[in-house]
Amino acid sequence: MTERSLDSGHFVGDVAAARAVLRGRRNAVDAASWGQIVQDWYVGIFIAATLLTMVFAATGPAILSPDCDTVTCLSRSGYRALATGLAVAGVIGVWAGLRSAGPASSDPGRATWLLSTPADRGVLLRGAITSTAFVAVVVGSLWGALVGIALAGGSGHAGGALPVVLSVAGGGLLATLVLIIASLHGQGGSVLPARSARAVGDAELARAGQVVQAVSASTLMLSGTALQVLAARRRLARRGRYVSGPGAGGCLSGLLVHELRALRRRAGRVLVMLAACLGALAVGLLMGRLAGVIVAALAVFVAARTSGGGVGMWVGSPGLRRSLPAHPAAVTAVLVVPPFAVALIGSVIALLGLGLAWYAPVLLALGATAGTLRSQDPPPGLGVVVSTPAGAVQTGLVAGLVLGTDLALASAAAVLIADAVDAGPLVLVLGVALLAWQVLRSRD
Repeated sequence: MTERSLDSGHFVGDVAAARAVLRGRRNAVDAASWGQIVQDWYVGIFIAATLLTMVFAATGPAILSPDCDTVTCLSRSGYRALATGLAVAGVIGVWAGLRSAGPASSDPGRATWLLSTPADRGVLLRGAITSTAFVAVVVGSLWGALVGIALAGGSGHAGGALPVVLSVAGGGLLATLVLIIASLHGQGGSVLPARSARAVGDAELARAGQVVQAVSASTLMLSGTALQVLAARRRLARRGRYVSGPGAGGCLSGLLVHELRALRRRAGRVLVMLAACLGALAVGLLMGRLAGVIVAALAVFVAARTSGGGVGMWVGSPGLRRSLPAHPAAVTAVLVVPPFAVALIGSVIALLGLGLAWYAPVLLALGATAGTLRSQDPPPGLGVVVSTPAGAVQTGLVAGLVLGTDLALASAAAVLIADAVDAGPLVLVLGVALLAWQVLRSRD
């Protein structure tokens, strides 16, 4: 007898049929063997551990024995507060990831052909739950190691830091397991994976499956397009299309009012990006001004791009530019106001404790805003793919990683050079000129 019911009366399904389906999938021609799966996960874990070791080897001396001339020296309580902040951010991130990805999820094919049958879905969904939990455990353990590195900051010797890092990494592992159990209970009402999977509705499985597919596609293609499309669809489904509000004043003032309203609707994403600027501040406090300013430039650039939806559409749409009577440069100058304001706030947050001059956040915001404009330009002279030593790489990846990022990193270099030679006003003028060049140059 393979069909049975739970004590609460819920139908379990045919366990033997579900196991037969899984065996058939594993024995299929296009299915990976267990050895291949173990090898892939081993390679991933080995690469992650190697990168973490390299990061600690490169930054360990600066973290354990900071030079107060180039690094903002913290007290022991300061390092503990920083580690606590990183731990809280890690818990929130892992919990949000688990809730977004399931843990139980299903792709459309599995939902259509397998979950609609009498086979036990507790067995059919076991692989998805295991994969999500394993990824969460790896991420939680590595984040715990980073928290341990922050906690060991300023101790002065690596011998005493290693037990701290390992113990905190173990604590991160245990905390992740607790979060996995809590997410299973929250999704299916039970801490047991099979019972929880049987109680999850099809709509919830499809929702989590869309997230898993988008993350997998973005990882495979090294592009965030799939995640952006999924987020846009969910925003429209949750709130509907926004009705047009009344304008204010003329063409330029009306565009500014519309963009400010759009920025208010994107408040959640903007706050997440500003929280990433806090992460850049943590990097600067641990590893010094060089690493802090570079990471801050990247975080501020992403925040400016997130908040600059209007200017991105304007710069990247020749037809839209031809449809307005105002001068294109004037419209661009108006639309860069919101992303510049967000970039300035993010720069102040990211550089708050690094001991830099007042002009550093302004210069970083100018470079990030100029990079936002440049990132919307189509790469000239490139086809669908670009030939690289690693093989063919799609043009969108090159544009996403290079265009705009170069100006943001250039502004970071200008901040460091100005701080070294005390040439703040000069580089500030250069930053204004850089943004003015991006605003005024013709794109037709």
